[in-house]
Amino acid sequence: MTEQLRIANKYAFLRIKAKSYLMLVAVCFTLSACTEDPKNENETPGTSTPNGFFGNMPSSDAFSPVQRGYAVELPRDHKSHPKFQLEWWYLTFVLSAEDGQEFGLQYTLFRFNTGADETPRAKANAENSAENGYEGSAEDNLNSNDTASNQIARNWSNSQQWMGHASLHTAEHHYFEERFAGGAVGNAYVEQKPFTTVIDDWVWKAVTKAETTAPANSRAMFPSLLTVSFGKSSTHEAVQSSGKGFASSAASLSELNETMGSHAIEVSLNLDTSGPFIKQGNNGYSKKTEDERLRSYYYSQPFINAEGTLNIEGNSIQVKGKGWFDHEWTSHLANSEAMGWDWFSLHLDDGSKLMAFRMHAINKNIKNSTNKHSEIFTTASHIAENGTKETIEQANVSITPTAYETINEGESLRSVPTAWRIQIPGKDIDVSISPFKKNQWNNSLFPYYEGRVEIKGSHSGSGFMELTGY
Repeated sequence: MTEQLRIANKYAFLRIKAKSYLMLVAVCFTLSACTEDPKNENETPGTSTPNGFFGNMPSSDAFSPVQRGYAVELPRDHKSHPKFQLEWWYLTFVLSAEDGQEFGLQYTLFRFNTGADETPRAKANAENSAENGYEGSAEDNLNSNDTASNQIARNWSNSQQWMGHASLHTAEHHYFEERFAGGAVGNAYVEQKPFTTVIDDWVWKAVTKAETTAPANSRAMFPSLLTVSFGKSSTHEAVQSSGKGFASSAASLSELNETMGSHAIEVSLNLDTSGPFIKQGNNGYSKKTEDERLRSYYYSQPFINAEGTLNIEGNSIQVKGKGWFDHEWTSHLANSEAMGWDWFSLHLDDGSKLMAFRMHAINKNIKNSTNKHSEIFTTASHIAENGTKETIEQANVSITPTAYETINEGESLRSVPTAWRIQIPGKDIDVSISPFKKNQWNNSLFPYYEGRVEIKGSHSGSGFMELTGY
């Protein structure tokens, strides 16, 4: 009987994982993010512009809009914001070992609100979760006398869906894994006291310093501990999803289930900070186009110090380095006008930090133009060593691609700008950005470039680059 129960539980778990995965595939089709737009035939060879990342779905009044009057407040807004369409908690690290080895590490938790057709009960649960600073923790599912089948049905009525990404670049290899979960099931959520993000056994959680008496229910994000295990051995291909259909998705899921528990990478990093959080844009209101039709709430913590262990295929390596955290939520970037972005988070040698991006959008007034990618909005934030932030307006910053790399992942070749020049004359910044290594590409449900970069020129340093929509 015990063995039968174990087998039954195993298959129940796999059914839940399969349903969650297929729901995310449905999200992909709904947003049209996995269907590439045809390339412009008139595009200059060796160049490329984004064709769309998260999708092709107009903004809806059913989702909460980003508004200028809202002031991002911390630590309150470390929480999940389930009424908004998209949200992510995003960590990147430039790490090194005593022997000189260099690494680039990424951990991201995404949340999607997949529709406005929730039942009244599910909507009430989501609103209650938002007010209490978390979305869908396990205890929500224990306070019901429903039958097991009704309980599962109620859980899956929640329109919140989660996706987790973990990536590690060594000089020779790339380890990557993505995970999926449905809202209110209990295996993926963000809690506020103490701050915690979870998807399966990937956990980022605030901890109490031994020498302090900070309460266990503090909303503070740091100090914290990040623990993730992922990836297959470098002698095998990484588990990847083509995102092209349910059959291939199911096959990828089967492969993933077969490899659970046999991860090549184990990460344990202690995180602390040496500077303040930074509210990007205007007090956290970040415009992505000049007319502000694309916008988000956005703040960062660019002063993270990381120290801990990377276990790479059985080899334990002590590492330390710098980290960068971004939290962003919006109901506008799945809009069909949002084509993608070129984004940089840079740690400069003088102790300052630089966030810079170019947002690519279709100009709503000339949608029928042969040049669909007609609008690029550029901005930056220069953050002094003491934490003072200055927003750099579009006229005062130049972000220019200088070289392209051909990415051969999936079913098509992609021309991606992986070398850049960033100029901010008012800050005496003129730097060249180059990739830490070739092919830093996450071939995920939403494919994108995410990798460590090195900095030369007026300043030196290192950081991360994200390129979406290519």
